[in-house]
Amino acid sequence: MNVLLHDLQSGLPQFLLPGENGVVFYAGKNSLPCKGCFHCWLKNPGFCVIPDELQHAGALLGNAETLTIVTRNCFGGYSPAVKAVLDRGIGLSLPLFTYRGKKTHHICRYPRGKQLTVLFYGDSTPFERKTARALVEQNRLNFGFGAARALFAPDAACLGDAAP
Repeated sequence: MNVLLHDLQSGLPQFLLPGENGVVFYAGKNSLPCKGCFHCWLKNPGFCVIPDELQHAGALLGNAETLTIVTRNCFGGYSPAVKAVLDRGIGLSLPLFTYRGKKTHHICRYPRGKQLTVLFYGDSTPFERKTARALVEQNRLNFGFGAARALFAPDAACLGDAAP
């Protein structure tokens, strides 16, 4: 399954749509932040107890073969709305540890995905782009994707011209 997670308030560019085997997930809804109860991690894997649009975020992200995130650049990180979705996906991993990339990480609960792509839009400095690339690489390891890339566009209208 191909998953597109985005925070764009206006329409999505056609080239971003994930196709018939895909899910488009809008992160701009008024969803509650993770409350840290760990039910989605320990008791109800992939299912959050908070009754809103993000209840299935963990399972949705975990079952993604490819995950594309379109987010406003916020100091080299995700927008608050996208970050809230990712925070609610703690059920992606197990509460056990392993070594990946010479670092300690949680064991992935779901099968490994192929590709994580993050398209950042908005102004960014070289330091913010470096920070964003490091963040995406760590998310690749934590989420269990085989490859990752971070792309940058000056604004949402220019996403088709995003550059590495």
